[in-house]
Amino acid sequence: MSDDTQAQIQQWTQLKQQAIDGQLRMEDGIGEALRAACATYIDKLDRLKIEARGLSHLSGYGGLDSAIAIRNKFQDKAINGSPGRPDDSAVARLDKHIEIAQLMHDTYAAAIGRLQNTDQNVGTNVNTAGEGIR
Repeated sequence: MSDDTQAQIQQWTQLKQQAIDGQLRMEDGIGEALRAACATYIDKLDRLKIEARGLSHLSGYGGLDSAIAIRNKFQDKAINGSPGRPDDSAVARLDKHIEIAQLMHDTYAAAIGRLQNTDQNVGTNVNTAGEGIR
């Protein structure tokens, strides 16, 4: 896979860990909107992956040797990738983008969860402190 895709996976993995550790936080509304956008994006990528798998049996290229050769190349590119590079197929690339989008979704979820927990803890501490004043 391309270095850019691997770099994105690494970056979002680090951001997810930061969110889990409480170093990355965001407001609930923003986080929910971002999570929803990621979920929609993942659904679209899943549909594209199904369509890409359907490209394994192409028709309409005719019977010439050159037409059959190009059809086979397109079929292989969709499912199997380039010779010696199975990660270069459309399906494999879509899988990587789904992985990135899922990491993004999980990062936003962790950032919201940490923010909500922090707000709840602060609220509990304020209530506890207020009870001592009475």
